[in-house]
Amino acid sequence: MKKKRTLAFPYRQRSVLHIDIASESFEVIPLSESDAKAYLGGRLLALELWKRFAVFTELGAKYYESGNPIVFAPGAASDLSMPCPTSYTMVTKSPITGRIAVGSAASSLAGAIAGSGYSALVITGRARRLLGFSIHDGGVSFTAAEELHNMTTVEVARRVGSKHVVSIGPAGEHLVAHASLVADNQNIRCGGIAMVFGLKNIKYFSLDMSSTGRESYDPHRFGLLVQSSLQAMSKSRISRTVAKEGTLALLAKANHHGWAAIDNYSMRIDGRLWGLCPRSSEEEVRKEDVSCPVCEEKSAMDLQSAMALGSNLELFDSRSVQQLVARCLENGLDPISAGAVLSWARKSRMDGLLGFLPDMQRSSAMLYLRLLDAMAYQRGTGEQLGKTMEELVATYGGADHAFEVDNLPLPPFDYRALPVQALLASLGDERMVYGELLWGNRYRRGNERTLASWALYVQQLSSALESVGLCPLVLLPSFAHPLLHFPRWKNKHKNFTMLASFASLGEGYEISAQQMMEFGKKAQALQQQINDKLLEKRKGRLPDQLLVNGKSNYQRAQVVPLARLLDAYQHLSRYKK
Repeated sequence: MKKKRTLAFPYRQRSVLHIDIASESFEVIPLSESDAKAYLGGRLLALELWKRFAVFTELGAKYYESGNPIVFAPGAASDLSMPCPTSYTMVTKSPITGRIAVGSAASSLAGAIAGSGYSALVITGRARRLLGFSIHDGGVSFTAAEELHNMTTVEVARRVGSKHVVSIGPAGEHLVAHASLVADNQNIRCGGIAMVFGLKNIKYFSLDMSSTGRESYDPHRFGLLVQSSLQAMSKSRISRTVAKEGTLALLAKANHHGWAAIDNYSMRIDGRLWGLCPRSSEEEVRKEDVSCPVCEEKSAMDLQSAMALGSNLELFDSRSVQQLVARCLENGLDPISAGAVLSWARKSRMDGLLGFLPDMQRSSAMLYLRLLDAMAYQRGTGEQLGKTMEELVATYGGADHAFEVDNLPLPPFDYRALPVQALLASLGDERMVYGELLWGNRYRRGNERTLASWALYVQQLSSALESVGLCPLVLLPSFAHPLLHFPRWKNKHKNFTMLASFASLGEGYEISAQQMMEFGKKAQALQQQINDKLLEKRKGRLPDQLLVNGKSNYQRAQVVPLARLLDAYQHLSRYKK
């Protein structure tokens, strides 16, 4: 039997770029070999760096988030020459929830940061003026950005003229609760990170370095690994369709399993959903059409934004919804939060509340476009709608139509059909459980432990994946089997083995599947530790409507058994530490 060859290469020196916008200065901090091996990259490294640079005594509102760092950390393998963009993780304290906010996105920005020699970007302090800065060869240059005030993200990117631009729109400048960050033409939700940019007076930053990536430490082995992942993606029809169309193709499964939030959670199935599905998803996608696991959507509209601004508003015309999503991108508004607020306003207006709004009984894309603009620029009715969901309900009522957790609107999934997704959402975790979306799930009394173990697995696997820097869709084939999609036995460790292979080839030393699992556990534990320091411990929660009212047009009306799921989850969490 041939003995497995171990990698033996010298440590690859990496650095952290620390940018102090208060003094408009920067420093390059070498990342030690011990830290690089202990925290790898992505989510785990970003959380550790946030903890080191945060000033916990200066995290109150009166300090304008000056003690709250913003961390961008690409995965450890993000600068490898892959056939698709890799991912990076953002971490900051959310001014909306009061907890740590973690978001991940896949784009060429991750490779550009890592290819520049940086394991992470750390932004601290608060600028005295509206500011922009550019990261280029050898340093950082700062520029006054007053002339960009109230400009849309598209106009800012055009004016800056760099390949990679991260900016906020008018919504972020006006501290709208539903603002989002726009990075390389992608809307980044990440629980209030755009508000932190606004509080710190950061309009944009750009990265001028262009990187083509680097070779792995074993090109032959790396080529075989990439080829095997592409072959896995091409084996199932749904994987090929998602590779071609993006996550929006999953909407075709919604009516089968009843997990779409339609008309403010009043329905779960509706034939009109097909109007939002990609036209080509109904056609057979040939195996040779799959070139790589898709990380970048073909348009700004993905699964969640299509439902939030479409089915949740009873708007099923794909072109109209695309207009709303594009307007959110320009204004720097989060489509999920904006859609939830508009849905609440629509239902509340029908109940006789919100008399300052026009009649919203009939869905109209033009009406919603005007409301999105008013919300972003805080003009007219938008000044009221730009507040958090809790503030809106406290002021105007309509609690029955408000769906939020920790003051952050819920993604547009009907959690009565997704018990594992519901458990994660109650904990403030919005990562998607692809196995449930593809094949559905039903709660049965006595299977709480199984469902909780699935939620714990998704958290650990996603955390490890983000630390390596791969797109979540690369794992889709492991959940595409109609019978073996549940993570158990060999299938459970198969994904960690693949991640360990990518990490090993990127770092130059062998990393085992067990070590990758430990990275995932460590990231989850560190995030919980930071949250416990920021706020008192709390038990997961969901809106009462989902815990009491099971009425819908779905044939199996049910509620979320949250108390039982949480008990099983907490028991497993203590057991597996």
